[in-house]
Amino acid sequence: MDLAKWSRQAAGGGTANAVADGFSKAVEFVATPMLCGAGGYFLDRWVGTSPIFTIVLFLWALSVTVGMTVRDYNAKMKAEDDRLMGRAK
Repeated sequence: MDLAKWSRQAAGGGTANAVADGFSKAVEFVATPMLCGAGGYFLDRWVGTSPIFTIVLFLWALSVTVGMTVRDYNAKMKAEDDRLMGRAK
């Protein structure tokens, strides 16, 4: 994996940009729920509860991440559809 090469090519668009976008989405799908789950774990330990906060914060972060990805995908597909159909602004 040559992230520096991908970063340089990302400015020009094309496949390298798609690879960089995919890599960033993969990291986002893993890191965001993991960090929120870890915060919930420490909150559970501090308050003295069972893993309620861990589960709730993990599921919340996962649902927000999925929702944002679906929203971005739909916006990009609508823009591409408009471009292909000649309705571009």
